[in-house]
Amino acid sequence: MNRVDRGAVRAFAAEYLARLDRPDLARMVLAGQGDDFPEVIAAAALLARQAVQAERHVAALRAYADADFWDEDLPGGSLASHDRGEIARNVLAGRTPFHHRD
Repeated sequence: MNRVDRGAVRAFAAEYLARLDRPDLARMVLAGQGDDFPEVIAAAALLARQAVQAERHVAALRAYADADFWDEDLPGGSLASHDRGEIARNVLAGRTPFHHRD
């Protein structure tokens, strides 16, 4: 659970357990006594993957939000004219924003 907030992982797993009609296990998880439960481990993996993807989305938005990215006065034209949506396509495909095929 090093990449995501433990509280969020526990809350997610506890909600799952509560909906399985296991409030006893949900309480244990919320109290931090169930970090070895399969539900908590699976929730941590799921939320870690989501966190990585969210970081990639933020990086792409930052690139597109940067005024210099659109600056037509740069030698060779704007970075946007060279990008042509590649950053967005990379992120939507699960890759890093500046992933290149070569």
